Order: sequence, then structure tokens, then C-alpha cells
Amino acid sequence: MRFIRSKQTWRVVEAFSGKRCCLEKLAFDTNYRVTEVCAALGCSQRYLYAVFLRDIGLPPKTWMNLERMVVARRKLEGGRPVEQVAMDLGFMSVESFRRRFYTVYRISPGRFLKSRKIFDPSNFDALPPPTQPQKPPGGSEVS
Repeated sequence: MRFIRSKQTWRVVEAFSGKRCCLEKLAFDTNYRVTEVCAALGCSQRYLYAVFLRDIGLPPKTWMNLERMVVARRKLEGGRPVEQVAMDLGFMSVESFRRRFYTVYRISPGRFLKSRKIFDPSNFDALPPPTQPQKPPGGSEVS
């Protein structure tokens, strides 16, 4: 078995059958559980660990935790509420999701949502006025 990076996703390629699947989708479908990924791929945890280190450079659990946060960020950017994202990604509580999100991104999910600027062309009054160009120090402008 090999993991191959292809167009922004990781592909699992089985050596004998040539069967391919998306590693990110497999991780999501198995709720980011290493044992369930092993069962789906028909391999041991030790073998999966060795393949992850060889092809990705990270242990499977570390990669799955990071991938889970990438999906969480995308869901939040897509407008999903924090509680729904936590539930969708299999967290036991919203608080455990918040702690994990903060550990990875150094910002809480709520603050992350508030910091996202969404352009609304119908609301130009909410935009700050344009700033005037600053004159260079010394008082004279360069042409």
C-alpha cells in the first residue's frame, strides 16, 4: 500500500489490486479513528503506522487530528455553527472541540468566525473610507 499526493488530496493505492481511494474521505467516513481506517484498508495498525511515516511523514493519529481541524475550519468558513461542526466531526463535547481548535489555530472557533470578513457589495456604508496616500518623510514628494 502507498499514499500518493494527488491534486490537493492524499490517495491510497493498494499494491496488488491497484484500487484507489481518497484518504481524507476515508478518515472522515471512519470518524477519524485509526482502528476503523485499518479495518477499512484491511491492514494492521503497525503496518498503517509504517506506511504513514514513510509516505506522509506523520503518524496516522497526528495526521487525522490535523485533517479533522482542516475540515472543521472549512465547515466554519462555510457558515456551519460551532456546535454543529463539533457534532459532525465526532467530538464528545463542544468544549473539547474548542480546545482542539484553539490548540491548532491559536484562536477560538467563535473568534475565528467573527474575524472572517465577508464582502457584501450591497453594504458599502459598512466599509471604512479609503485612506489618503501618505507623504514620504522629509516633506517632498517623489515624482
